[in-house]
Amino acid sequence: MSEQETPPTGPPAGIVPAFPEADEARKWQEIDPGHLAWRRDLVERRLRRERLDQWVGYGFRLLEHVIVVGFGVAFVWLGFYAVDHKVSAQVVPMIGGGVAGLAGAVLAVRNRQRE
Repeated sequence: MSEQETPPTGPPAGIVPAFPEADEARKWQEIDPGHLAWRRDLVERRLRRERLDQWVGYGFRLLEHVIVVGFGVAFVWLGFYAVDHKVSAQVVPMIGGGVAGLAGAVLAVRNRQRE
């Protein structure tokens, strides 16, 4: 196996350890009274961070859709403008290149996210 294919040896760094069983929790309370509250706060902060990351992801996906729709509207407007002014033959390469570039950018972003 190559270095990229070898599985990690230890637990992932971002994983919060599970809460202890009742017996172990009592022992922790005796040793360190604030330990379980600290662990609960750690888990709550982790969950808040995950929710924030999800909302940021939703925002970026929404921004991607707005940009794509905006460019689509701009290309349609440019096409109508060119037809109205009888210069559609000169504008076809510009619109085609723009649409191809936009489609390539969208596909590149989507393929990068799946890897």
